Amino acid sequence: MVSPTNLTDRISQLRGKKQVSSVLNSGDNAPKPNKKKALAPKEATFDVFMTISYSLFLIALIGQLFLIVSLDIF
Repeated sequence: MVSPTNLTDRISQLRGKKQVSSVLNSGDNAPKPNKKKALAPKEATFDVFMTISYSLFLIALIGQLFLIVSLDIF
C-alpha cells in the first residue's frame, strides 16, 4: 500500500503540474469538455419498422371497427 507521506507527495506533484486536473483543482480552472452534437440526417430515410408498426395498427383498427359494425347489424 502507499504510505500517507508518499500519497501527499504525489498529490503535491500533481498540483504543481501546469495541466489542469478536475479532480485536484476547483471546477473554475477545469477544462470544459467539448460537446459534440449529433448530426441530423441529411435526407429522410425510409423506416421499415415504423411502416410495419403503423400498418399493423391500421389493420387492427379496421378489424375492430368491422367487428363493431358487424355485431351491431346482426
